Amino acid sequence: MEWGIKLEARSGWGEVETIEVAHFKRRVVGLTAEEIGLSLDEAKQVLAELQRLVLQTQMEEYTYCARVCPACLKVRRQRDCRTRTIQTLFGTVTVDAPRINICPCSNAIGFVDLSFSSLAELLPDRCTPELRRIQAELGARHSFPEAGRLLSRLLPCSPINHATIRNRTHRVAAEMEASSNADPVEPSISSGETVVMIDGAHIRAVPGHQSRHLDVTVGKVEVAGRKPRRFAFAPKGADHPLDNLRTALAAQGWLPGQKVTAISDGEAVLPNLVRAATREPVRHILDWFHLSMRMRPIEQMLLGLSSRDIQVRPLQAAQASIERARQLLWHGRPAQADQELTRFADHSQNIARRSERLSWMSSVI
Repeated sequence: MEWGIKLEARSGWGEVETIEVAHFKRRVVGLTAEEIGLSLDEAKQVLAELQRLVLQTQMEEYTYCARVCPACLKVRRQRDCRTRTIQTLFGTVTVDAPRINICPCSNAIGFVDLSFSSLAELLPDRCTPELRRIQAELGARHSFPEAGRLLSRLLPCSPINHATIRNRTHRVAAEMEASSNADPVEPSISSGETVVMIDGAHIRAVPGHQSRHLDVTVGKVEVAGRKPRRFAFAPKGADHPLDNLRTALAAQGWLPGQKVTAISDGEAVLPNLVRAATREPVRHILDWFHLSMRMRPIEQMLLGLSSRDIQVRPLQAAQASIERARQLLWHGRPAQADQELTRFADHSQNIARRSERLSWMSSVI
């Protein structure tokens, strides 16, 4: 059997062009399970070719229409012909991006040769908004290298550097925060408070070079309205390891007696280092990633219960409560999250009673 996929492009002024996208052929005699339907590689090739043809024809018509001056409706002169690479969810496509001269009716200077690129104004980041959103969503749920690996594995988009996914995730988050119309949330950290985000890492010695391992502590100090100040030190490898932390605090304008908040992974040593450096009481907050990791075993336990044959009525309510509690903590609403956790505790007690009752009935039967 043979299949052909064709694309029919119809322009705004009625011209029709038919382009062949792909051609497939399968044998009938001796067919194997691997040859049934489209494979992932074949589907990626079809999507990539379809995206290339659609994008190139679309941008060709768009750049042609952009030459029309909106003021006098005259066709502006094309200065030169360049190409531009656009990253999309279904592949990286190179399209024509000519520069267009400014119309004389809009050029007040007159003798200066001005030009612009309509495609650069349309896609300044050289990528589609959909690709940015997908990268941001995967970057928020996985590590940045893993997000790039998942995208390139399942879709025909080009392999993306993890730094690109990180930057686009941060940019999308900033845009969402700026355009959010949600009710203002009272911040958990006051504007005049000093925040120390601190983390540690254990570096193992290279076999055959040295026998001593190394513990490294890194972090940054943030104060509202100031640029963050970063610091790093080895607690066991320096004469005065806390001097770097004190210097970063002083550079941010911290003075003895002011509030200090330490955000870490829950390790008791890290906030103790901040207490030793400030000689003041420190409020410790568990960061979102490790808070989420501590709630994950509860969700896995509920999934395990839901996969059993025993149907417990409060189980779905408990799953919804723990998911909502996670989201409330992420959005900085601890009071509502505490109420949701109380509801989850009630649902858990109901699940335990129902499970004990079912176990007793099964033992009797």
